[in-house]
Amino acid sequence: MERYKDNFPRKINDQFRGNVIDNARMSQKDREALKKLASDYRKEKVSSEIKHGNSTVEQELKNLRNQVKSQIIGANGNATAEVKDMRVDTQGNLHELAQDRLNEDFNRIGGIADAAKSTADTLETQMNTGAYYNEVSHFRGRKFDTTYYITHIPHKDSQGNIIKLKRGLYGNNPNKPAHMTPSDFARKTKATFVSNASTGSGSQLKLHGQQLYNGQILNSIKGDEYAPLNDRWTLAIADDNTLTSFPPNVTASEIRNKGYNNTVSGFGPIISDGKIIVKNGDYSPNTITSEPRQVIAQLPNKDLIFFSCDGRENNTHTMIEKGMTLQEVAETLLDHYDIQFAYNMDGGGSSSSVVRSHKLNKSMDDSKTTERKVLDFLYVGKEGVQLRDQDMQNAYQDIGEVRDMVQEVRGMLYSLRRISGKEFGLTGYDGYTGFLSFDDDGNPRKKLYQGPEGWRFWDYDISRTIFRITPDELQFNNRALARMFSAPESVNNINTVDYGGTYHVPRTATGSPYPKTSSAIVMHYNVSRADFDDASTAFQLAIPFARSTNYKMKRRTYAQGAWSQWFDV
Repeated sequence: MERYKDNFPRKINDQFRGNVIDNARMSQKDREALKKLASDYRKEKVSSEIKHGNSTVEQELKNLRNQVKSQIIGANGNATAEVKDMRVDTQGNLHELAQDRLNEDFNRIGGIADAAKSTADTLETQMNTGAYYNEVSHFRGRKFDTTYYITHIPHKDSQGNIIKLKRGLYGNNPNKPAHMTPSDFARKTKATFVSNASTGSGSQLKLHGQQLYNGQILNSIKGDEYAPLNDRWTLAIADDNTLTSFPPNVTASEIRNKGYNNTVSGFGPIISDGKIIVKNGDYSPNTITSEPRQVIAQLPNKDLIFFSCDGRENNTHTMIEKGMTLQEVAETLLDHYDIQFAYNMDGGGSSSSVVRSHKLNKSMDDSKTTERKVLDFLYVGKEGVQLRDQDMQNAYQDIGEVRDMVQEVRGMLYSLRRISGKEFGLTGYDGYTGFLSFDDDGNPRKKLYQGPEGWRFWDYDISRTIFRITPDELQFNNRALARMFSAPESVNNINTVDYGGTYHVPRTATGSPYPKTSSAIVMHYNVSRADFDDASTAFQLAIPFARSTNYKMKRRTYAQGAWSQWFDV
């Protein structure tokens, strides 16, 4: 075999050039020969079948090629290289190039970072939003001798999302909804705000009027079954919270065809286009009577307003709640807002505004101690987004339950003014107990009290006792009332009688006007004073029992500490 020339001169000259050319030609010739041998062998046997120790030629060539690809050039830029086995990624997958492996891991790390940021953003939003719509606010006022409550629900929350007004029915069958209180509905749904809505029949568990619930037409009581419904309008609620109303002759199907999916049956609109439109006698005779009311209203920017007022408590100045007419409700709303539209819903004892499980207005049923059950609701609320929301909602429920207990106690206090029990007790008697009546400025005016001498009724205006009860007598304006009994009191000594009145005097009694001959009826009078001991004068008149003209009426007087003799009349 011909050898490559390796004896090169030290200088680059023609000889040097000739040796290089000869070696190149010889190398080309060898290359072509090797290529032909490889081609011929490939036709006969694939390289993967050629054994090389415990491996194959093909695997060894692949390893060698990957090692070459994996070379890292030294810092000095020369051909010195260190082979690094760094082609396995974090998931244990082998890549042909270290760069491929790095790209795979960087992409995976980038995905994890993006997911972490998304999670962090979501958690931050959840931390800022909480369990309730904090945008919902409420306040209390008083007008027309009535306390009222206004709840303001903005059209959108702080993130720019619509605070959706929802129609609420509880139970599995919307055609026969569960009968429950608004407070219970608020606790079950974790709602931010709940209001009662439609009128209906609690005994039949059916709503009144034209009813749409999320697009479904409900089986409800119509005007042919309950005539007053023929005068009542239907409230319709659009998906963007826009409120409007339809007259009694418009059906639920027609309302749905106009694009509305939810309706409420109440009474009718009281404000439209910013003006009061309700007139006396509209929708119901109680339009002009003072009642507890529940009204929904809307501002031009689509914010919602719920109005509740108390009523039916014409009692002392500290607890009077007259209630409002619909005209008064409309005037009160316009005192606070530029109301575009307002609609009168079911009122009376059904009126309820519940904010975060806290009922704002007073309950009416069972002597004002319990909340009335209703069939449907209007509410706003959102799903709990984290575990702390459950804790917050439970805390607000506890507050609501305390409010319910306060309402019950308040109802009991109200009932004290209308006592129906068999006994009423005052404890702590130590020689005095009583009742005081005050005027509107808190000044005492009348007092009924018990002291050691008995019961007295005192008048602060004239500073004296009007009426007194002692164990021995009754007094009016400091004068003892006569002892006038249908069976006169019998005495054994008429000389010692102290109190005015009529007495039976036997003929054997000391001082008898008819001694040993006839019994008598003696009328005794004290002059000038309440008691006999204080009297300057006393007088007695005797009528005999004897059936004879020989016995005449007698009289006598008391003066200077002694009785005179009896004289015939």
